[in-house]
Amino acid sequence: MNVGQYKTDKTREIIEDAISQLMAVGASNDTAAALLVVQGMIRIEDRQKRKEVAAFAAQAAEDTID
Repeated sequence: MNVGQYKTDKTREIIEDAISQLMAVGASNDTAAALLVVQGMIRIEDRQKRKEVAAFAAQAAEDTID
């Protein structure tokens, strides 16, 4: 496994753990994921980066393939 794949896998593991913890206190899967999105957006300080992330989120929301 290369460094990039390790980081990707570790990041996914951290996010899955956060979602599991939120679900353990009563959030649904969708609510837990939404909370992470909102909290992440709040923490992005760079205005341009925040716009880019918001644009990606909007595009993902419009994706008709689930």
